[in-house]
This record gives sequence, structure tokens and C-alpha cells, in this order.
Amino acid sequence: MAYAENTLGQMFNEHLNNLHTAMPCEVIEYHEDENVADIKPNFARKKGGEITEYPLIEKVPILRHVGKVSEGDTVFVIFAERALDHVGDRRHDLRDAVIIGVM
Repeated sequence: MAYAENTLGQMFNEHLNNLHTAMPCEVIEYHEDENVADIKPNFARKKGGEITEYPLIEKVPILRHVGKVSEGDTVFVIFAERALDHVGDRRHDLRDAVIIGVM
């Protein structure tokens, strides 16, 4: 029984580790003409028992009230509950990031 609980617990933890809600990220490149930025999460993630870096997230929209951001800025990013492009059934996916402020 302990093995099943341990395996179930591991599966649950891995699922939670891949549920993205919000996190600080570094602006790698700012595209002023589109008001979007390429960002790199400041955290690493554990997947399959291995710690890996998050990939670069490209062309993340910036809310208007945030204003201009600069390369190297730390921004606070949320991940939409559903796919922003209404394609597929993504939930809290890295592709649905939105920059909501500069830290």
C-alpha cells in the first residue's frame, strides 16, 4: 500500500510542478512595435525526477498599464487558466503567459 501511495503522491506532485500560475521572469528581449517580450522564467522545474530550466517564452503580451519594459527587467507573469488563442484545451500553459507588471 505504501508503494501505491508513494507513486500516486509522486504523480500528483509532478502534475502540480507543471501547473503554472504566476512567476517572476527576466526580460530577454523587448519588441516595442508589438508590445511583447521574450522572457525566461527565474525558476527551474522538476520533471521526471530531473531538474531542468524552463524554455524561453517568446512574444508574451504586456498589459498596457505596465508600459515599456527593458531587457534585464524582472517582470511578474501570470498564465491564463485557458488557452488565450482559444485553440485546444490548454490550461495554465507557458504559451498563455501575460506580463502584468515590473518588479
